[in-house]
Amino acid sequence: MSHSDNPILPASYFAPAGRSKPTELQRQVTACLRHPVVELVLDLVDSYVLVLNEHRQIVVANNELLEALAVEAPSSCQGQRAGEILGCTHVPEGPDGCGTSKACCRCGAVLAVLAAQSLDEPVSRECHLDRYASGWWRPCDFRVKATPFTCEGERFTVTVLQDIGAEKKARQLEGMFLHDLHNTVQGLHGWSELLLETEGDTRRAAEHIRLLAESLSDEVQQQQMLLRAETRELVAHLENVYVQEVMERLDRTLARHPCRQAHSLEWSPVGEDESLQTDPVVLHRVLLNMAVNALEASVPGDSVRIWFEWREGRPCFFVHNLGVIPEVVQPRIFQRSFSTKGRKGRGLGTYSMKFLGENILRGEVGFESTQERGTCFHIYLPR
Repeated sequence: MSHSDNPILPASYFAPAGRSKPTELQRQVTACLRHPVVELVLDLVDSYVLVLNEHRQIVVANNELLEALAVEAPSSCQGQRAGEILGCTHVPEGPDGCGTSKACCRCGAVLAVLAAQSLDEPVSRECHLDRYASGWWRPCDFRVKATPFTCEGERFTVTVLQDIGAEKKARQLEGMFLHDLHNTVQGLHGWSELLLETEGDTRRAAEHIRLLAESLSDEVQQQQMLLRAETRELVAHLENVYVQEVMERLDRTLARHPCRQAHSLEWSPVGEDESLQTDPVVLHRVLLNMAVNALEASVPGDSVRIWFEWREGRPCFFVHNLGVIPEVVQPRIFQRSFSTKGRKGRGLGTYSMKFLGENILRGEVGFESTQERGTCFHIYLPR
């Protein structure tokens, strides 16, 4: 069925909207299931495999995908699109589901399928997908290969999704953590050499060594906490926490951060008895990442504001700076390896605040960024 057969189509911000009728879809399923090449690919390829029709709807999928997503009946995914069955967070934003939201123009899977359909040749892309499954936010990385083929005179696209999440994590560990670790160790070495060579300002050198050691310890703790969270070993230990103590601890930690020197921090006052139930260690990590992100995004002389308030009975923390995140990159802010700072391997701070804030603290982490108001990150905690 071509688009011209259905003149009234839903709107779309990117890929064409419209879907096959149920009877047409069932005919396509029958045709593909009896095609020997399709049967071979579904059985032999050790990755997720989808056969899509011209509207990017799933006609058939291999058992590896169905088992990974706990899909009991293959028919339940037929007619859906890839992002819909995978639980992509942008699906509700599109007027016709997967492929039709504003964020879809940067989706490697959609781009690969559209290019393969247009060029009539295999196309490969990388795809980052944020998904919610069983109340757990999880970022996924895939290498996508879309290959067009003909079955009973009709065009389909065999789409293979290879999970490269472990590969991405390894690259980031090398590009960011080890890079920072090396720089810190070099700093420790340099200042310790100064102590050995001079009888002068030993207190200044010792202070630098202490700060570098604290920075190194903080980086290791960040990696340990995130690793435990990603493997679901980290569990929130809830206790009654005073908001003023949360703010004071955050202020003490930020006092030694290099970016703090060029900026001022504005703290909105909170009542001494203001309290909430949460894990103070994990909350501190989330707020610290928000504050450091705001400081690094600010120009010298700008101030960063941090405050707490109740909204609809929920305890909420906010961190605001005057910088603006370009609209084109806003959908990628919480990706593990994405950074607006232009340095390869960065991006862990925003990813960490989202992962820990939502999966461990069970809150909602997000942001707003406009030319008029600047950028404000928030975490809304459970009641």
